[in-house]
Amino acid sequence: MNILHDNLTRLASRHQDLAAAVKYAVGGTLTIEPSRSGVPSARRSGRWIHSAYDPLREAQTWADTHAASCRPGEMVVVAGVGLLYHVEALRRKLAPDVSLAVLIPNLDEFHDALAARSLEAWSESILWLPGAPAEIAETLTKIGRPIRCLSYTPATLADAEFHRAVEDALRQGIARQTGGQLTIALVGPIYGGSLPITGYVKRALETLGHKVQWIDHSVHAASYEAMGSLKDQRNRQMMQGRMAEVMSQWTLASLAESPPDLVLSMAQAPMTLQVLEHLRKKKFLTAMWFVENYRHLTYWQQLAPGYEFWFVFQQGACLDAFRQAGARQVNYLPMAADPDLHCPMSLSEEDRRRFGSDVSFVGAGYANRRRLFPSLLHQPWSFKLWGNEWDGAEELRSVLQLDGARIDTATCMKVFNATAINLNVHSTTGAGLDPQADFVNPRTFELAACGAFQLVDHRSQLRQFFTEQQMVSFQDFGEVPGLVQQWLNEPAARQAMANAARAHVLSEHTYVHRMRDLLGHIGLSQPDRVGSVLRGERQQEALVKRCADDRPLESLLKDCPSGQRIELKDVAARIRSKGPTATLKREELMVLMLDEYRSETRDLL
Repeated sequence: MNILHDNLTRLASRHQDLAAAVKYAVGGTLTIEPSRSGVPSARRSGRWIHSAYDPLREAQTWADTHAASCRPGEMVVVAGVGLLYHVEALRRKLAPDVSLAVLIPNLDEFHDALAARSLEAWSESILWLPGAPAEIAETLTKIGRPIRCLSYTPATLADAEFHRAVEDALRQGIARQTGGQLTIALVGPIYGGSLPITGYVKRALETLGHKVQWIDHSVHAASYEAMGSLKDQRNRQMMQGRMAEVMSQWTLASLAESPPDLVLSMAQAPMTLQVLEHLRKKKFLTAMWFVENYRHLTYWQQLAPGYEFWFVFQQGACLDAFRQAGARQVNYLPMAADPDLHCPMSLSEEDRRRFGSDVSFVGAGYANRRRLFPSLLHQPWSFKLWGNEWDGAEELRSVLQLDGARIDTATCMKVFNATAINLNVHSTTGAGLDPQADFVNPRTFELAACGAFQLVDHRSQLRQFFTEQQMVSFQDFGEVPGLVQQWLNEPAARQAMANAARAHVLSEHTYVHRMRDLLGHIGLSQPDRVGSVLRGERQQEALVKRCADDRPLESLLKDCPSGQRIELKDVAARIRSKGPTATLKREELMVLMLDEYRSETRDLL
């Protein structure tokens, strides 16, 4: 009892409210047992949190591993309480100018820790963080320091949801920081469904103020497709594979021209594992947004170890599969809409006649759609089918538009806006609806952003995004004719639901939201690189303020444009603009020397 009293007294000197709350907590969450080395150890729900042999040595090993990554001026946030051996070891290992905070998800566990061992003077410098995840994230964000998150895994398992919520709130806080401009190389595919999404991502990143270099491989699509005409499958695969390797090397050469802060690839971007590993050795940050069903396209299995960050639109088994394949960091990032393109349109009577119908579907002729859609023929309402890859679907030829030609985004938007009820059936290779309905396709968000009414096959994630008042779903395709007839007879209710879905997409589900989320993940993981830029530490004003005691350097930076990010190459370029006969100051010569060194060492090839 004296240990608890002494610890609470020490805690109350800086955290009076927390000390009072812990005093009246009941405890009993941890089972305290002596370790072989003689100091207390603990179990929770039968699972050891600290070593049963030597908790102090275990904690020191953990601290030694993580302290090397911590930087001066950072706020290091530790998840996992237990008996706090790891926190003590880390605090003693870190420099004084590195702040340390500890998340407190469970006051009873913290009570047990304070009753088990004396925390001594080291604990007085710790920022203890109880409360709701959003409140904790707000507290940390207001501190204004770079945040680095560490996890003592054995002590976090029982409160995994709490720690996940804190990380999400922190990521969102970082994503809202718009003080800095990143340089992002966006690597697109040769062709396919992720090609237009690459354009949406580019616009979103530019809207957020970042500089985007689009490495557009679609300019090579005709040559790639021409190789597909080779009849010998071995020759065809060999030639297309070699072309993909050349484009991967071309990407490398493009990056060497102006090295970015982040290389962001979209699904099916022609990047080989060899090139990705080379970029990693050169300290480039790489990420992939895999906007494909991981079960159908499996090339990710070979590339998983190559990217530093993976983002996928499926959860659960998908995340586990990527980790097992070697992905270092994999995060969930669902699809979205681009409201600049996916939006309501005023159509002429001619366009409404040409593109409109009671019911329509836009998409490729996957096996399940070929099997399901004939039941929509010979109904008392009109049905139009748009899209390509419908060869051989003779039953549907009477409703297939433009003779099965691929339609562009502009035509697609006209169809969405002119149609009373848009049908949205996710693709699968089976005969019916997708039995593993664990993702929501882009079309769901795009239709909603257009203010277009849709009937969508039910997805396990659908209600994460849209309520029953915003979108109608069905679990059996046999329901569709009845739902169509019902909603055709209720145009006002149909429009109200479509309007509600559009408002919701604009508030939460655009590509701007997704790119904020993606950069927030990376910024939280890389506080001294991406995070520092997002916080605005590379902007002219921030740099001038930081070098206020260095007059020569301050004068150089003041000559740079305000409100912009400034790098060494920018300062060097301004110095060189003075001409070859200009008399340069000592600090200007040093900047030029450093920039020459940078140029010589950036060679990627």
